[in-house]
Amino acid sequence: MNDKRAALQQLLKRLAAEYANDPNIQTIGYGLKYSGGKLKMDRVIIFFVRHKYASPREIESVGSTFIPSEIEGFPTDVQVFDVRRAAAGSRDETKYDPLHGGIMSSNAEGHIYWFNSAGTLGILVRDADDGTPMALSNWHVWADGGEAGDDIIQPGHPTAGDHIEAITKVLACGPLVTSLLEWEAPSPLTAGLYGGAAAAAIAAAASDYRDPTRRGQDQTPVNAGERTTGESVEMRIEYPQLPLPGVPFRTNVKWSYERFTTEGVSTFSIDETRVNAQFLLGKLVVTDKPAYNPGERVHLTAAIWDYQPRPCDGYHVVAHLIPHARPKTAFRVVLQPTVCPRTFPQRPPDTGGDQLLCVVFNDWNTGQYLNQGNFDWLRYRNTGTQPVRVVDWFNPYHALQIFHQPLILSHEPASKVIARVAQFTDSPVVLLAYNAAGVLVDQQAAPQVQGVVHELTLKGDGIVQVVVRGGGGEGLLISYCIQPNIAGEFSTKVPDYIVAAVRLEAPAVKVQSSRLKARRCCYTGSIQLPPDEDPGKWNVYLTVQNVNPVPDGTPPDQAATTIGGHLLSVHTSSEVIGCAVFMLLDHAFDVI
Repeated sequence: MNDKRAALQQLLKRLAAEYANDPNIQTIGYGLKYSGGKLKMDRVIIFFVRHKYASPREIESVGSTFIPSEIEGFPTDVQVFDVRRAAAGSRDETKYDPLHGGIMSSNAEGHIYWFNSAGTLGILVRDADDGTPMALSNWHVWADGGEAGDDIIQPGHPTAGDHIEAITKVLACGPLVTSLLEWEAPSPLTAGLYGGAAAAAIAAAASDYRDPTRRGQDQTPVNAGERTTGESVEMRIEYPQLPLPGVPFRTNVKWSYERFTTEGVSTFSIDETRVNAQFLLGKLVVTDKPAYNPGERVHLTAAIWDYQPRPCDGYHVVAHLIPHARPKTAFRVVLQPTVCPRTFPQRPPDTGGDQLLCVVFNDWNTGQYLNQGNFDWLRYRNTGTQPVRVVDWFNPYHALQIFHQPLILSHEPASKVIARVAQFTDSPVVLLAYNAAGVLVDQQAAPQVQGVVHELTLKGDGIVQVVVRGGGGEGLLISYCIQPNIAGEFSTKVPDYIVAAVRLEAPAVKVQSSRLKARRCCYTGSIQLPPDEDPGKWNVYLTVQNVNPVPDGTPPDQAATTIGGHLLSVHTSSEVIGCAVFMLLDHAFDVI
C-alpha cells in the first residue's frame, strides 16, 4: 500500500509539471469520483478544470489537452472547479451542485419580508441510523429567527444591501434567484439600473397616463354638498416577467380605492394586466476611431430609434466609458442632439441603401477573445463563462466558435441578416432574430450536413439581436452581415398586448397593422482620456431617459399624465436564459 501511495505521489508531481501550462486545467489531485452529481467510492486521479468540453476538437480549440481515462493504471476523473480570486467585499452567489463545505447558504423562510443572516455551510454529514444526508452550520446562519422544517437555500438570499426589487425578482423567478443585474452589470452602472428597474416596475403597474388615485376619484364622484374626508389605495402587483427597464414586460395588478366622505364610503377596484410601454426600438453608439493614445479626445456619435413622438431634445442621453483595468470607474459624457450623419464613424461610405455591413472572421487573428466585446460594429456576448475563440480548423476559413451555450449578437436595427455557418456534429446551427420588443422576428436552422458552409438569411425590419445556438460545441460562425435600417425610419411588428398598451399609455402614437414606426434621433459628445492612461480595452454603455416636457402652468391632473426620467434603453438580452440576465455592452475601443 505504501509503495502504491508513493507511486501515486510521484505520478501526481509529474502530471502537475506536464500540465502546468494548460489554460483549462486548474490543478490535479487524488480523491473520490463524482458521477451523476453523486460521490462514488472509487479512488481516482482528479483533473480540476475550468470547463468541460464535449470533443477532442473542442478541447484542442481552447488550447487544452485531452485527458485519458486511465494513467499508468490509475483511473481519472474530470471535475469543473474554476478557482478565481474573490472581489473585496463581494458575496458568494455561485450555485454548487453537488454541495460542499464553505459555500454561502441561508434560511429561506419569510425572506421576502425579512432577512436572516447568511453564512457558510459548515460540513455535509449523514444520519448514523438511516444515512439521510444532513448538514451543519452556525446558529446565526440558519436557526436564529427560524424553526424546524424551514427551507435552506444555496446561494444565500438577497441581503439588505441588495436593491428593494428583490421581491419582484422572487415573484418572477422563484426564491433561489438573488441579485440578477448585480451579477453582470459593472458596479458604476448598478445603482442607475436598479433605480431604472424600480421606476419601470412601479410605472408599468400604476400607469403613466392616470394613476390609481385619480382613476378611483373618477369612478366615485361626490354629490353636491358632500365633502371628502379621506382616501386610501391598496395595490398588489405581480411580475410574471422580469421588470427590466427598456423591456415591454407585463404586470398583473390588483388595486382597490376607497373614498371616505361625510356621507359614507365609496369604493372602486381593478384587476388588470399592464405593460411597460417605455422602450426604444434600437440604439447605437460608436467612437470616431477604434483605438486611441493616452490623452487623446474620444468623439462619440449615438443614434436612438423611438416610436413615441418626442422631440430629439426630449431625451437625456449619457455614454458611460469604463476601462477594463478600473471596472469601478466610469467616465460619463452627456451627449447633445445633432444632425444625423450620412455615415457613422468607422463605417465604409457606401453602407447605405442596399449595401451590407459585414464582419468576416478571416480578418481577425485566431485565438481567445473576451467573454463579451465587439468585432468592429458587431457586439457579442457568450452566455457561458468561457471566453470566445476565433479558430482556423476549417480551412481556409477563420471562424468564431459556437460553444454549447448560446451566443448573443447585437447591433443597430437591421432589415436583413446573412450569416455563413458550419458545424461538425449532428446538431445544426440555429439563428433566432429578435426586435427590440423581444419579438421573435425570424429563425433559420442550417441543414444537418457537416463540414459544409451554409448561408442563413433572416428577414424582418428592426432586428437588433440574434441568438446563435447549436453546433454541439463545434459550430462555426464564418461571417455575419446586416442590411441596416440606417435611414431615419422603419416599422416593426409587435404583439397585440404591446399594441394595446401603447394605445392606452401613448394615445398620440398611431399604430397600424400591429406595427410601431421608429424615428431616429442622433447625438454627439466627446471626452479627453487621462494622459497617463495605461493600455487596455474600454467598454461603452449608452443609457437613454425621457425628459418631462410638460410646461409650467399645466393643470396638475393633466401634468400628472406625463412622467419623465424613465430608463428607455434596454441593457439585457431579449432572450433570458432561465432567470440569468446578461448585461450587454454597446461599444468598445482600445487605448494603445
